[in-house]
Amino acid sequence: MNAPSCILFLDFDGVTHPEVCTKPELFQALPHIEEVLRGLPQVEIVISSAWRLQHTMEELLQPFAADMAPRVVGVTPCIKRFSGDWLPNGLEDFSRECECVSWLRKNRPGAHWLAIDDIDHWFRPGCSDLLLTDPTEGFLPGDQTRLAEMILERLP
Repeated sequence: MNAPSCILFLDFDGVTHPEVCTKPELFQALPHIEEVLRGLPQVEIVISSAWRLQHTMEELLQPFAADMAPRVVGVTPCIKRFSGDWLPNGLEDFSRECECVSWLRKNRPGAHWLAIDDIDHWFRPGCSDLLLTDPTEGFLPGDQTRLAEMILERLP
């Protein structure tokens, strides 16, 4: 794939399924996200979910459709506030956004990005790069239009 025009940072719990759910409900919303992405081949996916800390890349790819799995290009780093890792200026208190920006800095400098997440306080207040979901429901079919709009706003 050529250099991507946009990186999508994807959380799992509270996004691809409700935060609290049964095993059959896991990843029930992922097809709604994938449907949008199929029409936007310039977008690559980076997993920002805490699942990245407990699962291998192979395990993380399992819920994705066969045509989407190759577009998953990595996971965000786990950055601890006092670990000595580079921290983006002003993002020290916004852990998930800090991890996203750090991944971009190392892997796709200058790329546009957005994140789908259910926890707003992990991002700067009013972060325009965040599509916030309701953790009790996750990503809904009604969120597809907003996701497509947000991606299109970031494409050249």
